[in-house]
Amino acid sequence: MLDISISVRLENETEPVVSTPNMGTLLRLERFFGLPSAIEALQQTKLEHVAWLAWESRRHAGLTVPTWEKFRDSVADIDFDSENETPLAEGAPPTV
Repeated sequence: MLDISISVRLENETEPVVSTPNMGTLLRLERFFGLPSAIEALQQTKLEHVAWLAWESRRHAGLTVPTWEKFRDSVADIDFDSENETPLAEGAPPTV
């Protein structure tokens, strides 16, 4: 279970947009940056990765976003929030 949210306000926005990355977004993070693990990336909290997750989450939600480079360069405020110290649940996944 994911338990993270990213609040980002771009230079031309008055209110931040809160994004909650899903599993697909985390997998795309691994592929985009060539990471061995998105979980490790989140635990180390590299700012570029957090900003990319916010950008990709906005795209996934159907919002119009600029290219990654323009988005990254126009971030005015960013906040990464996790309710616990490990953003992914440590217990076994639920069975269906």
